[in-house]
Formats: sequence, structure tokens, C-alpha cells
Amino acid sequence: MLGLRRTGVAEQGSVLIGTLMVMAVLGTLGAALALVVSTESIAAANYEAAQQTLYAADAGLERAVGELRRRASWRDVPGPASVSSASDFYDGLTIPRAPDGTSLDLLQLTTRRQTDSNAVYPNTPVRPVWRLFGHASLNRITAGTASAPPYVVVWVADDPDDLDGDPAVDTNDAVMVHADAFGIRGGHRAIEATLQREEALAAGLPGVVRSDVRLIAWREVR
Repeated sequence: MLGLRRTGVAEQGSVLIGTLMVMAVLGTLGAALALVVSTESIAAANYEAAQQTLYAADAGLERAVGELRRRASWRDVPGPASVSSASDFYDGLTIPRAPDGTSLDLLQLTTRRQTDSNAVYPNTPVRPVWRLFGHASLNRITAGTASAPPYVVVWVADDPDDLDGDPAVDTNDAVMVHADAFGIRGGHRAIEATLQREEALAAGLPGVVRSDVRLIAWREVR
């Protein structure tokens, strides 16, 4: 009888140990699953924020195109006085804030834009000189209602194929536009485009000339 009791106790101990091991394995698997789900959620949120920021940069470019389309001449567009006069595209701030609270020093950003550009274009009389053209919250530009809208900054420059020797004057009706957008979680995307101004007779209005804008090149800047 004593031997049977000892055997029963031993079996119960083995079952308890086995149960504890199973519970430990299940707990580890549960924790790993929770970590995977959390990581996937963060990755999805970061991707969504990055895409929103890219769309904001593109919106800044489109807003610049809309304003340039209304100008009868682009001669002074690359000049130092060429700043958007529209209140929805120029909020007057010098150090605005991104939606995550980061301060954006526009003077420093302009200097960085020029430095990055100088690394691409050789030091010649037609090297692009970037001028701050417009900047505002995406909500201001698009009349949107997003809770944390990206902040958009747009620069313009004369394109290097304009061989007039003066980067502050456009003589070939082609300019470059660079748009940066700053979003949540430190998100930052930038695009750059070369635009060509064209003139054509307005449809149905003989003798009336309208201006249009043709996109020559577009790229995302990394």
C-alpha cells in the first residue's frame, strides 16, 4: 500500500510539472504573439503617417502649380521677391511647428535645401538658387480638417537648363519646385519637379491666350 501511495504522489507531481511546463510555453507564445501584433500595429501606423506626409508634399507641389499657372510671366519666379501672396499658402511664420511639436526653422531648412542641391549641381553661373515660395499647414492649404496635419514647405529655383547666367531670372519658361512635408512621428517626405510654362489659345475664345503648366520631371527626394 505504501508503494502504491508513493507511486500516486509521484504521478501527481509529474502531471503538475507537465502542466506548469505547458502553461509556461503557452505564456511565452502569448507574449510573442502580443509583441508581433504590437510591432505590426506600429509599422502600419508609421506607414500610414509616411504616406500621408508624401501626399502632403504632393499637395504642396500642386498648390504651387496652381499659383504659377495664374502668373502671366515666370521671369521673376526664381527671384528673391517671389513669394506666394496667398494667405492659404503663406502663413507668415518663420519657425512653425510640425504636428509632432518639432520646431521647423525655415531659414535653416532653406540653407539645407541649398546645400543638398549644391551637392548635385556643379558650381556654375546657372546653379539653382532655392527661394522659399510658400509654407503652411496642409489643413490651411486644402481647407482640410485633419487632427494632426503635416506642415508643407515649398521652394522654387530656376532650372539649370536656362543658360542666361542668372539663377534669379527665368528666360526659358521652366522652373524647379521642391516640396517638403513634415508629419507626425518625425515623418518627412520630399518631392521635386521641373515645370514648363506653355501658352495656347483659349478654347472657344479666339485671340485669348491662356497659360498652362506641363510637368517635365517628377521624383521623390530621399
